[in-house]
Amino acid sequence: MNRLLPLLTAACLLAAGAARAQYVTNLTLMKNQFLTGEPVVAQVTVINRSGADVVLGGHGGRDWLQFEITESSGRRLAPVTIGSDQAITIKAGAANKQTVEISGGYSTADLGTFNMVANVLHPITGQYYSSNKVRMTITDSKSYLFDQPFGVPDGFPNAGRARRYNIILFRELNTLLLYSRVTDEKSGAYLATLLLGPVIMVSQPQISIDAKNKLHVFFLAQPHIYCHAIVNPDGKVFKRSYYRDDDGNRPALLMAGGVGQVVGGVYFDPSAPPPEKKKMRKASERPPGL
Repeated sequence: MNRLLPLLTAACLLAAGAARAQYVTNLTLMKNQFLTGEPVVAQVTVINRSGADVVLGGHGGRDWLQFEITESSGRRLAPVTIGSDQAITIKAGAANKQTVEISGGYSTADLGTFNMVANVLHPITGQYYSSNKVRMTITDSKSYLFDQPFGVPDGFPNAGRARRYNIILFRELNTLLLYSRVTDEKSGAYLATLLLGPVIMVSQPQISIDAKNKLHVFFLAQPHIYCHAIVNPDGKVFKRSYYRDDDGNRPALLMAGGVGQVVGGVYFDPSAPPPEKKKMRKASERPPGL
């Protein structure tokens, strides 16, 4: 299901629109290359030039956002429309940025190059105003580091169905990326493809399935920084945590009794501010006699 991610901070956008335009809109993608079945994450920025406050979405409101996707040959795909149960108010003259994940209704199932445009509804006039055009490429990789079958446990949709976990190593320009994928064993359909993050292959990733059929992936994400990602049988990331190699105390994934845990290293929060450096003490601050 297409879903609207939380509202991000308002932003200013320098762009020129038509003289009578109600909006100035801008579309950007979090990246421009995707694997087959991977959700497309887009950012849509709207500047309200209508001269009055605008309310988009809300319970029972019209879908306010439409993505128009065109193949390189010119053939248009079925448009993707997105709404929001929560009303979004854009003040007159203000800018608003939304992050949207496109999945389900539109799946990156076809390989090739595509153009995308975002159309934003002006509810008062009923007109849509278009953004700039962005290009994206859909590709695939079967460079599997891991390929193991499992059964969907109770508590998840389609319990008892046979599926497979895949871990994919994919090179994008000068960066190696690690993806997880869940595939239906019977049909071979890709049910979920998700980016776990960049990987440094000087250390081989550790990959295991626990007693609850969750997939554990432990890999070197940055120099001295390791990522432990746990993937649910439905293909969604259950948890992602990081650990630092502290003075040679290298962390590792330990599977014991059907449970996966990280031993060694130091827990690392990438969102935490860096620790303050110790300030050099002035000579005048030295204790007497030193």
